[in-house]
Amino acid sequence: MKKILFIFINIILIWNLVFAANIQEGIELFKKHKYKEAKEIFLKVIAESPENFKAYYYLGITSKILGDNENAILALKRAIEIQPNNINLYVQLAELYLITGNNQFAIKLCLYALQYETDNDRLFYILGQAYYNKKEYDKAEKSFEKAIYLNPENAYYYNLLGLLYLNTGRYNKANTAFLTAIALDSSVYFFYYNLGLSYEKLKEWKKAADSYNKCLKLNKNFEFAGKRLKKIKHKIRRKIKKRK
Repeated sequence: MKKILFIFINIILIWNLVFAANIQEGIELFKKHKYKEAKEIFLKVIAESPENFKAYYYLGITSKILGDNENAILALKRAIEIQPNNINLYVQLAELYLITGNNQFAIKLCLYALQYETDNDRLFYILGQAYYNKKEYDKAEKSFEKAIYLNPENAYYYNLLGLLYLNTGRYNKANTAFLTAIALDSSVYFFYYNLGLSYEKLKEWKKAADSYNKCLKLNKNFEFAGKRLKKIKHKIRRKIKKRK
């Protein structure tokens, strides 16, 4: 009997080592951006070990990257069932709901998670985006402000707050928010585009043109900036002619 038990324990240990090796291989492929190959390994691990949290988690993230949002949601939901206190899972799943247009689900998920982790700036940011998409601007503004309070160095938070100000007619505030975003990260082309929009609303045409030029330097294929710049240049030329 002892011998049989010993053999059984050894078999379990061997299987655990195999699964550990497989999941690690998948993670390494994931880190190398070989997402399709990684996904196949995570699926194999799950087929043999249905309670493997890491496999579901990485399957969800990998599927999300590959644009397979439906399976990404299913995988992350299963991961939450296994580890219901893992807040990062709620962040990832809420982002997926945003991508798929399920703003109400994103809101519910964020509000639930914030009961347990009140200082998670990412959750407030996602919550703000969901409210913004639903045009619940007061709630969105409070959420973005909270995200900024918790993480004042994140340029994207200021950018979305700026868009909210822009859509609610507070152009000076929008302009300040976009300038802050650029001060924190000057490499993002659409920050300059949004800044240009705010300058247009303030009728500062030369500054708007300069912003669109900077946007196009970072991304020459961004057609919206090109079209706005063309219109601005036309306005500037007309003003110069009138002065003459």
